[in-house]
Amino acid sequence: MSKKLATRKSTKKAAPSPVAAVAIITATAEPELSYDEMLNELEAIVIEADVRLTEMAEEEA
Repeated sequence: MSKKLATRKSTKKAAPSPVAAVAIITATAEPELSYDEMLNELEAIVIEADVRLTEMAEEEA
């Protein structure tokens, strides 16, 4: 392998992934949820799951 190819390969490996940078920025840009907000989100998830289960039971009947 030539010296030029070796330099190119090592440069490519050293370049950071733009997707990883976006994920880091997105994760740190969002404010943390308070306890009440988390509870509300969980309640909404449970209600949505209950609706889906009810719909599935009606389809099977």
